[in-house]
Amino acid sequence: MKSRNLRAEDWRDLLRLAGECRELGDDPIGWRRHLIEALCGLTDAHLGFAGEMEGCRTLQHKDLGMVPWMRSGTVGPERIGAAVEDFRGDSTHVPAMLDYFRRDPIPEGTCLGCPEVFDDRSWYASDDYRVVFEPCGFDQTLWCFRPILGAGHDQNTGIVLVRAKGGRPFESRLLFLVREAHAAIAPMIGGPLARFADPSPMHLPQRARPVLACLLEGDGDKQIAARLGLSVHTVNEYTKAIYRHFGVRSRPELLARWIRRGWTSSSFESRPM
Repeated sequence: MKSRNLRAEDWRDLLRLAGECRELGDDPIGWRRHLIEALCGLTDAHLGFAGEMEGCRTLQHKDLGMVPWMRSGTVGPERIGAAVEDFRGDSTHVPAMLDYFRRDPIPEGTCLGCPEVFDDRSWYASDDYRVVFEPCGFDQTLWCFRPILGAGHDQNTGIVLVRAKGGRPFESRLLFLVREAHAAIAPMIGGPLARFADPSPMHLPQRARPVLACLLEGDGDKQIAARLGLSVHTVNEYTKAIYRHFGVRSRPELLARWIRRGWTSSSFESRPM
């Protein structure tokens, strides 16, 4: 359909957004917040969520982490916050999402809006609309979920965008835009883009970071001890702590994880020379 054709500036926006998210990739909250804020701007949405869920295709979904964003001046942020907490406690709290999942859109990363999932009567009678969205001044919604590559147990990445009450349904071009944005982002999750459960270099204890830098340069324990003025025993203890932090058992595994995630020397503070 012609209305779904993206313009050249749309593709430029998506390419730039993927690069910006990658720059923030070590922060699982930061890159998602940037993603959802940018998509809200591109689609004229007022509220958005980006996160991870498992069990979506079996309709036994479980929240693995979620980042909300809403425009300043939005009415009812406390109610939205409470709804987010309810969802985290029981992800079936949003029955409209179940109707989206029943269409089995995840393998293709299909993006659907309210008109594609509900007729108007069903949507405006739903608990999602009556209990949460209407009191907060929200209405039209879109959902887009995709598999997280390499992750088991039906683990998926999701985007939900919501427009203020009175807004039109999301146009087919914008549904396609969100789908393409998600298609560009999803393959990087668990690699350059951190998952919620991923260890981060920035969460490593300060004193262990110089040892990590030396390990990545290929130094042995004695070399590290000499360069940093530490005992070999201390270096060995730091090395064990680093392995535990990143969930690896050897230097090759550590290096492989580092390369796979696309981390750089700026991912942690540089060691003193």
